[in-house]
Amino acid sequence: MTQNEQVPAAIAEEADAGRLEWIDPLTDFRPDEPEESRVIVDPFNHRKKREDGEEDTTEPDPGLIASVDAVGVQQAPVLRPQVGEYESKLGIVMGQRRMKAARAAAEKAVAEGRQYRKVRVIVRDDLKGVNDEALAGSMVENVHRAAASVQDDLEAAQQLALMVNAKRVPKARKTQLAAAIGRTTEELDAAPRVAVIAPEVIEELWEEGAEFDWVEQADYAEVQDVPNALWKLEQAKRKDAAEGNAKRGAWRQAMQALKTEKEKAERIAATTAELAKKMIPVIGWPYNWHFSTARPLEELESSIGRPLTEAGHNETCEGHAATFDPADGEVVWVCGDFKKHGHRIIGAAQNQDGPSEEADAEREAARAEARRVKANNAAWRSVREVRQAFIADMCQDKGEAPADVKDLVLATILTGRYTYTHYVTADYGRLLSTFLKDANLKHAPADVVAKLVKRTGARRYWWLLYAHVAGMYEFEHMTDEAWRGKKDEFGRRKPIERETVEWLSFLKKHGYSLAEIEEETLATAQRQAEEEAERKAERERRERERQEAARVKREAEEEDARQVEDAQEDEGRETDTEPAEDDGAEAADGQEGDGE
Repeated sequence: MTQNEQVPAAIAEEADAGRLEWIDPLTDFRPDEPEESRVIVDPFNHRKKREDGEEDTTEPDPGLIASVDAVGVQQAPVLRPQVGEYESKLGIVMGQRRMKAARAAAEKAVAEGRQYRKVRVIVRDDLKGVNDEALAGSMVENVHRAAASVQDDLEAAQQLALMVNAKRVPKARKTQLAAAIGRTTEELDAAPRVAVIAPEVIEELWEEGAEFDWVEQADYAEVQDVPNALWKLEQAKRKDAAEGNAKRGAWRQAMQALKTEKEKAERIAATTAELAKKMIPVIGWPYNWHFSTARPLEELESSIGRPLTEAGHNETCEGHAATFDPADGEVVWVCGDFKKHGHRIIGAAQNQDGPSEEADAEREAARAEARRVKANNAAWRSVREVRQAFIADMCQDKGEAPADVKDLVLATILTGRYTYTHYVTADYGRLLSTFLKDANLKHAPADVVAKLVKRTGARRYWWLLYAHVAGMYEFEHMTDEAWRGKKDEFGRRKPIERETVEWLSFLKKHGYSLAEIEEETLATAQRQAEEEAERKAERERRERERQEAARVKREAEEEDARQVEDAQEDEGRETDTEPAEDDGAEAADGQEGDGE
């Protein structure tokens, strides 16, 4: 621009830019007491509180309040002097929700003994009495404020992820940043995962009305292809909300189950592709083999009674095929039409194509039980990761351990309820490393443990002991068979261990959300305990009856003995008195003779 050029009038600084002023959100702004308030909502503010039953768009959401509490009001509200009844007051033309959020944040700060921020506002003296322009300005702010698009959110997440990771933001600063944007630190940590989500995934969540935060959006994107994934996650979120579980316990269990399903589906897809290359057909899993022409090879034999193997059957039979067990996704080799190809079911008579209906029903029941065991084994192994992650989070507590944690530690150690040598040598290092989140403890050398103890404050000693005891419970009492009870030395299935029930109940008390298989385990243990109590009561009843019968018999025998004894005594008395009677008679006779 040359010296001769002048600034166009259209971009000249205007006189109606307003003046800055600081407002105290507690003393100056009292929405419920307009007569006592210095600042009121302008009568021509476009956003008004509606009648009862209609949505109140003037109230700030929790995210806005958290943001104002963290960094203050960043966009100055616009106020104007009032006329008439409220001549001495300022009216909010733009920024009513921001002012209310500032007041809510101030009230929270005062309750917590903290200082709060004043609000910087722009006072437009030129709008005093100019109602049409004030209303137009309020409408412009609200009507033309477009909601952020999906891409806006994703790009913001990506930028935040880059900034946070690059600067290695301290925890306190990260908390402040998260609050400023209405997010949690957990969501801020999830920003890198959110940044790579396909926009259509977010659009699907919006269309379905799923109110997921960044962590939940990223999780859903990971398992979206699993059938009913969205419904299961929504159910888990509702359960967490109903139970007040801030650690997303039910959500984590649902995610782990969905990941397991996804891994199984991927494994089946990969195996199916390999079978296709080998020209081996894949059939659907018959949920009732009795009505199917196919049978697993393990249940078949040749026409001369020889067992069928996968390799031999593949070479000699055109009916060779595969299916996948829905319980664990493993391949089951079958003959697609065993009757057509001259096979027979093991145990069938020579003149029968298959066993009797009764035998077939028993075989189907055995298959169903085998599927149940497979499914529960897989579920039990799957939830172990979530449970041990919860234990690891417990062990990171910086404060004093609760009394029941100390009780558990002392009771376990003092009663010696674990095989110390076997536990330490076999799995001690891995579990201790997991729970204390220290990779150096993986092999648990003595010097590493000594250094750990030395750098641990006295207040956290109990958590070290708890990690040790937790490892014992996980190693000895949460094995693959713990959900149905271990076998004894004779191969008989024992009831679910008392320690398994104790451990799950203890974790549940401390906020752990039990998975379905764990709930089922506790229910089974409860049922077993009730059945054992009934059996004990029955044994005690029979013992009482036996003792009562023995008492009655003993009393009867004693009564018989007394009667015999009494009879003998009576007989003895009769024997002793008979001679005396004879002598008396003779004496009487003599007296009579003498008299005569």
